[in-house]
Amino acid sequence: MVQSLLARRQRLASNVAERSISNWGFVLPIVCIVILFLTFQAYTFTELMLVENIASVANEKSRLASSLSDSGIAYASSRITKPGGDAAGLTATEEWSGRLSLSKRTGDGEFDILSFNAVTQRWRLGVVDETSKLNLNELPLGSEHALEARRMLLCMPRVTPRLADAILDWLDADDEPRPLGAEAAYYSSLQRDAKARNRPLDHLTDLLGVRGMSEEILFGADRESVWGKMPPEVVGGSQIQRQRAGVNISFDEIGLEHFLTVYGGASFVTDQGDERIVINNPDLVALFDTVDAKFGEEVATYVVAYRLYGPQDKSDLPADNFLIDEVESARRRGEQQAGLGQNNEAIQEETQMETTRGILKIKSSGNFTVRSIYDLIGVPVKLPKEYNFEELNSPWKSSGSNYPRLVPMLQSVFSFYDATPINVKVNVNLSPVDVLNAIPGIEDGLADHIVKMRSKLGGGNGLQGSSSIDWLRSQGVLTMDQLRTYAPYMTVRGNAFRFLSRGRLVSTGESFCQEVVIDRRQFPPRVSYCMPVVTHASGFVNGIEID
Repeated sequence: MVQSLLARRQRLASNVAERSISNWGFVLPIVCIVILFLTFQAYTFTELMLVENIASVANEKSRLASSLSDSGIAYASSRITKPGGDAAGLTATEEWSGRLSLSKRTGDGEFDILSFNAVTQRWRLGVVDETSKLNLNELPLGSEHALEARRMLLCMPRVTPRLADAILDWLDADDEPRPLGAEAAYYSSLQRDAKARNRPLDHLTDLLGVRGMSEEILFGADRESVWGKMPPEVVGGSQIQRQRAGVNISFDEIGLEHFLTVYGGASFVTDQGDERIVINNPDLVALFDTVDAKFGEEVATYVVAYRLYGPQDKSDLPADNFLIDEVESARRRGEQQAGLGQNNEAIQEETQMETTRGILKIKSSGNFTVRSIYDLIGVPVKLPKEYNFEELNSPWKSSGSNYPRLVPMLQSVFSFYDATPINVKVNVNLSPVDVLNAIPGIEDGLADHIVKMRSKLGGGNGLQGSSSIDWLRSQGVLTMDQLRTYAPYMTVRGNAFRFLSRGRLVSTGESFCQEVVIDRRQFPPRVSYCMPVVTHASGFVNGIEID
């Protein structure tokens, strides 16, 4: 009995052992698979952590490069804002770059302020003064100046009369097409509800909607803006190679973006942030008080007397009749005949009011405007017989040791806006012949003469210290009478500057680049346009060729 029980227990134990061995043979592969899966998960997690670390480091480098680029923008803004600064037109100089110490881990960083020279097809250190181009937003759009506006556009390469009229129709506020232009009727025939822009441009790319405009005309053979993308082939590509080989690059191959702009315009504040004196203010009493507070009663008397009575020799007055389409002007005068009676009554009522300031009896808003400071320098005013003396001499003379400082000082204090029917300003130190020829009413050959003399004096380098257009007179390019005629349309420094601000980490070559336009028509200046540029990491940084 006992032996049978022991035998059963042995058999049961043997069966349990066999089952256990069988179960272990099933579990072991599962355990191996689980271990393998966990190992793969651990490897994946480790890999993800490494990628995350790499991304984090790259993001930090990109952030630092972006901050360096922002530092470049701030630096350029301070240079441009500097009173009497010569930011415009400076060529390669270490002053347009900087180096900053970041940390022991990231090393040093640097920034560069870069600009593109369309003639040489090279990048250089510095900024581009937008007054070296023709400002489309300052073109005269009235029908009486249609012929002059078209002529100005026709000075630009690749612009035809048909394209010029289409651009002007794209800008003006009406829907009446010019002889060769295109308005809402044309654009709506292409696409329902389409129409001309009929307002100022925000960016040059807005021109791509104009009939006849193409990317090739606007940007050149590459069909894209050189400012928006700078792959290495632009720097080391065929255009520079051709230049090195001695082959001249024709302006016809250069896009209109290097001759036209939409940035800048008149400023009503000084470099210090003070309001400029609007010398053509119709309120002559307020003008007298403002000039009196700044310069004293003698100067205020002379300025207001000029506004009232003009120069002693009226033949010295520059004429703007050459800018006007006489046929259109006569038509407009005919349309305004009905309102002349009311206007005369208003004028009569105005002349009955009289205010005394100093020796002057101010009883109108003035019959004369001041087109530029050259209208006042050395020009006497003839007073009516009711005054005790007939001649009032100018407080500012065209001779003397202080004359070189006088002109830029007066230009910085006074605003001459709206003194002429056209408000275009062209930089005579930097503009190419095509843009100089767009100066309203310019004589044949004068633009070429300016460029030749500019080249003789050293171009942008030789003229960067000149703070006024007076070098044109001192070098015999213009007479004083010619200077008075063209001065309203000439400048040596504008109010908008374009550049690329590139930030770079020295140790890794990580870079970040932004296209920037700084507008200094207000104080402090503001960034009116800022757009990241497509770069190619260290290849872009090392690939740029500096003049």
